Amino acid sequence: MNSRTFVLGLCACCLPLFWQPASARAAEQTSETTYLIPEYQSGIQRPSLLLNGTWDFKYTEKDRWEPILVPGEPAMQGYAIRHDQPFFYRKTFTVPADFKGQTVILRFDGVYSHARLFVNGKFVREHFGGFSRWETDVTDFVKAGRKNEIRLEVTDRLDEISYASGYAHHPIGGILRDVTLFALPENHPADFHLETDLDAQYQDAVLRVRYQMNRVAGEEVVYSLLAPDGREVKLPQARFALKPGMNSQDLQVTAPLKWDAEHPNLYTLHVQVVRDGQEVCRFSKRVGFREVEIRKDQMFVNGMPVKLRGACRHDIHPKLGRTTTAELDSLDVLLFKRSNMNFVRTSHYPPSEHFLDYCDRFGVYVECESAVCFVDTHRQKNYAPGKTQDSTAFTHRYLSQLREMVKSFRSHASILFWSIGNESVYGKNFQQSWDWVKATDTTRPVIFSYPGSLGDRQPIYDLLSMHYQDVHGNLNQWNRSTRGFEGEGIPAIFDEWAHPACYTYETLQTDPNIREFWGQSLEMMWSGLFDARGGLGGAIWGYIDETFQLPEPKKGTPFWKEFAHTAKPEGFRGNCVGYGEWGIVDVWRREKPEFWSTKKAYSPVRLLEREVASVLPGERLILPVYNRFDHTSLQEIKMVYSYAGKEGNILSPAVAPHQKGVLVVPGEDWKEGTAVEIAFYTAQGELIDKEQVALGKPVVTLPRASRKGALTVEESDGFIRVKGQGFEIPFSRQSGLIEKAVADGQVVIEKGPFLHLFINLNHLSGAEVRKTATRFVTDERDWKKESLTYTQRNGMVEVTLTGTYQDVQTTVYFTIAPTGKMHVRYQTSGEPNGYLRETGLAFHLPDSYRQLEWQRKGLWSCYPEDALSGNAGRASLYNPNRVAYGEEPKQPWADDTHNYYYWADAGANADQPLTNRAKAMKENIYFYTLRPDNPAGSLSVCSADATLSCRLYKRDNNPLVLYVDDRWDYPEIAWGNYCKTLEAVPCQGFMEFVF
Repeated sequence: MNSRTFVLGLCACCLPLFWQPASARAAEQTSETTYLIPEYQSGIQRPSLLLNGTWDFKYTEKDRWEPILVPGEPAMQGYAIRHDQPFFYRKTFTVPADFKGQTVILRFDGVYSHARLFVNGKFVREHFGGFSRWETDVTDFVKAGRKNEIRLEVTDRLDEISYASGYAHHPIGGILRDVTLFALPENHPADFHLETDLDAQYQDAVLRVRYQMNRVAGEEVVYSLLAPDGREVKLPQARFALKPGMNSQDLQVTAPLKWDAEHPNLYTLHVQVVRDGQEVCRFSKRVGFREVEIRKDQMFVNGMPVKLRGACRHDIHPKLGRTTTAELDSLDVLLFKRSNMNFVRTSHYPPSEHFLDYCDRFGVYVECESAVCFVDTHRQKNYAPGKTQDSTAFTHRYLSQLREMVKSFRSHASILFWSIGNESVYGKNFQQSWDWVKATDTTRPVIFSYPGSLGDRQPIYDLLSMHYQDVHGNLNQWNRSTRGFEGEGIPAIFDEWAHPACYTYETLQTDPNIREFWGQSLEMMWSGLFDARGGLGGAIWGYIDETFQLPEPKKGTPFWKEFAHTAKPEGFRGNCVGYGEWGIVDVWRREKPEFWSTKKAYSPVRLLEREVASVLPGERLILPVYNRFDHTSLQEIKMVYSYAGKEGNILSPAVAPHQKGVLVVPGEDWKEGTAVEIAFYTAQGELIDKEQVALGKPVVTLPRASRKGALTVEESDGFIRVKGQGFEIPFSRQSGLIEKAVADGQVVIEKGPFLHLFINLNHLSGAEVRKTATRFVTDERDWKKESLTYTQRNGMVEVTLTGTYQDVQTTVYFTIAPTGKMHVRYQTSGEPNGYLRETGLAFHLPDSYRQLEWQRKGLWSCYPEDALSGNAGRASLYNPNRVAYGEEPKQPWADDTHNYYYWADAGANADQPLTNRAKAMKENIYFYTLRPDNPAGSLSVCSADATLSCRLYKRDNNPLVLYVDDRWDYPEIAWGNYCKTLEAVPCQGFMEFVF
């Protein structure tokens, strides 16, 4: 091994540290022995059996056996399991006759959290920990060629160090991952793992193979290495005699293709054990040639500095709970790649091996985390003891799960570093964890959160883990700090950052646009970190929503509702539990608004200008570009432009990773006020990013006010009526408000305007904001009219309305034109100052409106067709396709009307609720038009300078409400995310309506 700081071994699985004959094995059943399933074994037709599927289940020892699906949570299948109370599994199956005389292994990939295993009525072993693989030699307990029975007694323990049921907000106990039975020859390699060591020029490599043999009887091992294209790689030596104990072979490989997240080149190593010229067994493992180093405050992969743009991921299945499948594992990795992420943190436990296989295959860097979480920090009080960091009674649990994780996965190319615990207080058990992993795997860095809890002790981390810095990269946390995304002289990684809104319950009910607004935070964070030398990367918390649509129990009661709600307000509690919808995808893997923002903010190709001030027909466009790849020249990707129905290729410039350059778009018949689309694709044709580049000042066509004729004013005891061609605007003498304004025979405004002031008196921008701020909100019921006057001048009618909302003096000026246009200005005095949420006017609308159309200046230059709020869109306000509780939606997320987490069991606040797309605020509108099903009676809000926002709200027995805001913000977004931090005073605004 060379003298670099870290040299990481790659892509294989581990086998046991030792092997013993059957007579001695029983005493060793609690060890962290791991085994590799053979592809071929002499004399055996099929070496392995997958035991997933239907098992028998008993809720208590006194209950009868019932069928249950494995893997999967019992609670998600109607069994309200209780903490510290055992429940039971049973599986009867036939062990193949040809397993006789072989070593038989039973593998559980994850059982939460304490298991006692019985085979054919005999106790075999116990195991602590819910997410690490544990394997048991059951040779002495099974009978080949006959029926056999496995029984598993499982307990979801309150003192489990992973706290996984605590942060799932219900007991997740059960068989959560695959169960496999397989056979090995009596003499087999153990603790098999690979490392690759690149030379100083990162050209040639040594592939190091390590494993244990208990004894040998003339066996040999034979290697063959296949390149990614299937060609066999010539090895100087491929056959070695086996010896008892440790076996170590170095395979020299000339100029292998390197593995990195942008070029996931995987080789295949075939391993044959041969005796007397006959193949005994065969394994094959994927190999990625790559090397990781830390030099001062940077991390390098294959000699190139890397930046990690990622998210934290939980295992979650919408019907099976805290479990996963190979299909979901592969889909998650593909969605990571599609969203331009190159990094995943497997929070807060090891993933399945399927997931790591896909990370190897498609190219995603991994922080692999041990299942230790919230020790002496954020646990709910009923989960105890919380302080286990120094307890010798828990040392075995810390170390055994860590050893199982590392020994099972240490050879995967994708794993860059290990995590020994999340958001916990330092103690002796973490120290021993660090000591063991550093002694065992000298090739990888190690991380720990919270690092500052060590105080002045010697660090037990190689990377600085910090959670929830502000958008400028500044954070003080547990005696550690970062400034500008850098700190402590070692690579700083914010492996929790940019937390999407999930605790702002009221906002998420009424205005899903907070999810679109969040994109500004990630854009600021990633752009700032990328240019900070010591900033290694960040991981969004989180990738996927954390909600469990639990059924009504058929056994037991849902006792967890009494405590597991993360300070969730009363009106939000129901059968659907969890932390909340904090993902960029939902549990069904539908893309949410945050997904597109992630793809845009994390884009490895960044156009630095998206507007060309002036352009002449036929001239080339020269656009500056930033290559934010780590290992890819822009010459490797495809660039395409589209303009006026024509598509053409752009010659990809030779811009090196982390460098800036220019791209040249061929000349076309450009016209001022139009836009050209630039799209970037991988060599495999996957979209990386696309931008709309504006040519000159954009031309926006606003709804026209084209009515003719003169205005008249009719006065009566009850109203002042302003009439024009085809429209009428009545002002009530009693309230001073518009009541039942009509256009083309249809009511367009029922009543209004009402002053809408929503002011937070305290900012509440910390990381733990889970309640509403102290606030001032005007209430339309407090309106008291003082005066209503009008004048006619220059063919216009000017109406002035004054009054109060308690102590807030309000004046509204209306200017009505005969063309069907109405200008509205307002100003206030007497309101308290604070951090504004919204300031503007609200209008009651008729129920006849069914369609919404808008054009706006969004955060991104382009959006997908089904975006929540693209730069231009048309949508229905309502969706008759209600998705029932627990059922899979067959529609885009933006079309949802029901949410069983934020609206509890009812799922909505009305019999005819608005869709997410309809109620989400449209920021920076040019126009916002509402229409009924028939062509007549439309209402448009216009803003030529795109300075207004609009949103709708509706609940049962109340009218549809239109909010038109001239200023808005989301100060409740918290977690270090961006908000405008605007003062409410002075308060005044202007808006334009077209009938």
